[in-house]
Amino acid sequence: MLCWVQGAIVTEDKEVKLGGNVTLRCILTGSPELVQASWQKQINGSSVNIAALSKNNTHTNDYIAEEYKHRLTFTSSALNDTAITIWNVSISESSCYECIFNIFPSGPISNKSCLLVYDFHAFLYHHISDGLLNATCTATGFPLPTIFWVGSSDEKNEWKIVNSNGTVSIISNILIKTSSSHYGQELICKVRHRGQEIDYQVPRIEEGHWNLIPVLLTILSLIFVVLIISVVCWKLRKKHKALKACPLIPLDSTIYLTSSKPGWHGVRLPANGWQKTGVQGIFSF
Repeated sequence: MLCWVQGAIVTEDKEVKLGGNVTLRCILTGSPELVQASWQKQINGSSVNIAALSKNNTHTNDYIAEEYKHRLTFTSSALNDTAITIWNVSISESSCYECIFNIFPSGPISNKSCLLVYDFHAFLYHHISDGLLNATCTATGFPLPTIFWVGSSDEKNEWKIVNSNGTVSIISNILIKTSSSHYGQELICKVRHRGQEIDYQVPRIEEGHWNLIPVLLTILSLIFVVLIISVVCWKLRKKHKALKACPLIPLDSTIYLTSSKPGWHGVRLPANGWQKTGVQGIFSF
């Protein structure tokens, strides 16, 4: 939104997502004799110099505060149309910035350009255990998001966590007994942030279906166990049939093992008694 200061300066307020880049600009109308254009950041009611640009007959001089040396630059070198760009903005950059024009000989005039840095994401997690529906809604953002529930008046717990990057996380948890009057009804987590409202809905399950879940899990487990036992029995039966198919060979008979490979010779395997074996006759290998 463009803002006009009567007879002098045009400014524009900006919004930018956390980590983005933003340009703040002030335009001085008319043709006054300018000496300097500078920018100050408002911090807790005080003004801190962050950048300045001045010109004389032969040189243009700029100043950038140490904190912004690698994150701020002048994107317009004209004194009557001053613009600064801030890269990788943080939550701490959410403030108002005053642009000041020093006019000769009347002195300085100024106006403000305000910057809002925002961030937001949210999610809903739920599960059923021991006859309870446990639903947790989490919203993280800046400015501060808010959470409220629709569809239940059961007791809720809420926590607020300030993150290292300046954003705030709101965690809201609700427990509903499957035997309560709210069981099977619609349950919605509503999150509000920057004038917008977003719904996160717990999937609706009709009455009685919650209690079927443990039964279904038990049935599936039994089916799995039966399948394993069946496979083991099948393998044992197959092995037993294979052993029955092997002939009994009297080991006082002579068994020769021969090979067509060079260096191999026939081997005679005499033995006493009987042995169950799958070897029969003369083998080549």
